[in-house]
Amino acid sequence: MRIKHLLLFAVVAITGFTTSAQQLRVVDNDGLPIGAVCVTNENGALVGSTDNDGYVTNSKGVDRLFFSHVAFKPKTVLTDTLTSAVVVMDDVNYELAELNVKPKELAYVQTYYRCAYVTDEGPIYFRSGVSDNTYEFAKKKITAKKRSVARGKNQIYRFTISTFIGGTLDKWASLDTTTLYTRVKRFARKGKITITEDIETGRKILSDSISTLGYIEDDLERGERTVSFDLFTFHDHIDAAEAEKKGKKKKSDSETTHSHYFEKYRIDEHGKMLVGDIIIKQALVMGHMDQLDTDYVILFEGFTTGRDYIDKKEFKQTRKDNEVEMNIVELRQFEQAHNIPPMAPNIRAQIDKLFKKELSK
Repeated sequence: MRIKHLLLFAVVAITGFTTSAQQLRVVDNDGLPIGAVCVTNENGALVGSTDNDGYVTNSKGVDRLFFSHVAFKPKTVLTDTLTSAVVVMDDVNYELAELNVKPKELAYVQTYYRCAYVTDEGPIYFRSGVSDNTYEFAKKKITAKKRSVARGKNQIYRFTISTFIGGTLDKWASLDTTTLYTRVKRFARKGKITITEDIETGRKILSDSISTLGYIEDDLERGERTVSFDLFTFHDHIDAAEAEKKGKKKKSDSETTHSHYFEKYRIDEHGKMLVGDIIIKQALVMGHMDQLDTDYVILFEGFTTGRDYIDKKEFKQTRKDNEVEMNIVELRQFEQAHNIPPMAPNIRAQIDKLFKKELSK
């Protein structure tokens, strides 16, 4: 079942919002466009997101805009002081140290994740935690154990969202052998998308017969690969093409959804990746549920905070050491200890209200 169908059960009716259209473009320090940037207002309410060319609409009439992306430092912009329609975001430079130890039977990867469910009211739900993952090379099997905390604006939000999509959010935090890069390459082999190199930027452009869907960028000097892909638009185009072949029109959904995924990995000098080489990931799922007249965005961020090669005895001890649940204060301390960049200040301020009691102790 698609996440958009689960979401119909996960919220109550919330009044939608509208803004006038204005185009801003978000780029990095090299002038390259940044896709899947979440744009919110001072109250943490959703304004929009950038497309693959870095453009965001529906920003006119908002005095202060906040830009969020897992690979870049949060950016705050006063719209009346903008001298151009270009917003530049700085890289967070979040990296993983190289492993120079002999592989054992298990690869151990620890990840920290956080997820905000945002509507026109601002963040109404937040989920965060640490996931201890192992990959057994012989059996190609992944195991995961999570320590997490979740809180909603009220008990209904907390119960419904945790119940219907909480497991999906936790799964996004787990180690996965089928990386976004692997999926994109499979789409290309099957002829569903094409991969072409942009000579000017060095990026590989991912597209189908209708539009650009994302990009792959290798930085051999830093030993990193980034993959950005608009998964919903890809499937939407596939569904429309299949319906056309059958002489039918694609069935319209009750909501218009946008889902964009971003992942960054470590690579060697040959461009090879190993299990556990993922550095950071982001999922941005957004849309409007017509039945509830609700705009929403799910902003998921994941960071690899530790990795090693271990044997089963060492893993058993690791799991025992990590059995203690972590509250929101301890998770914040975990963020600081592992140099995880903070969320945009407007979103964090609203999330603090969800955990007011715990943070005031």
